[in-house]
Amino acid sequence: MTPPPALSTVRADNPSGMTLDGTRTYIVGRERATIIDPGPDDPAHLEALVEAVSGCRTVTLVVTHWHPDHAGGAERLGKWLGAPVRAFSPEVRGRGAVRDGTEIETDVGTLRVVETPGHTPDHISLLWSGGEAPENGALFAGDLFMGEGDTTLVAAPEGDLGAYLRSLDRVEALAPEVIYPAHGPPITDPAEAVARYRAHRGERIAQVEAALPATGAPSLDELRERVYGPHLPTALRAAADGSLRAILDHLSARQ
Repeated sequence: MTPPPALSTVRADNPSGMTLDGTRTYIVGRERATIIDPGPDDPAHLEALVEAVSGCRTVTLVVTHWHPDHAGGAERLGKWLGAPVRAFSPEVRGRGAVRDGTEIETDVGTLRVVETPGHTPDHISLLWSGGEAPENGALFAGDLFMGEGDTTLVAAPEGDLGAYLRSLDRVEALAPEVIYPAHGPPITDPAEAVARYRAHRGERIAQVEAALPATGAPSLDELRERVYGPHLPTALRAAADGSLRAILDHLSARQ
């Protein structure tokens, strides 16, 4: 009988413009497993996760950040499995709290918590090493990266562009072999992805700077039209406005 893989993926059925084809929940381990980002509070998805870890002796849940498409099902799944929920978040206290450098052991290697704020203040990634991990490690990156495109949402008030750029620097220094985002396929050239994401942010910052007149700041509606053009779909305007506010905050902090 073929043993289960060291890493498996269960994708939630919650596709959207922000989640691509849905939230990917990762399971690291065969007998002593860690579930990364339990996903939305969708019984069908949670039942699939219960089935996926049915042969495990112990299970731990880890949340990269407390957005509902990542953590909405954590409490329910934790109760079903009798498993602790761990996160770097005000939502988690006591034994469930993690911090930078916390290590979570599985039977296929170690997951080390890496603080990567920017998308949210509580955002973490998990670096998998040793055991059956790729030789140079793998990073489970939540919403720090998306598996498609060259940007992720960093929007005020919870998004912090300066923190996000520092998180990109940290990933570059870690130099993992592969990045597993919560949305979209794996990123097999992390160095290229970091450079691409950094360049995109730099271009957007430059666009905002160029759009700001010396005589005073335009309204947010005017700034959005100057940066994104007049035909931005209505459904994307709130995200664009949050991103613009994050850039303005970043520019103000640099002064």
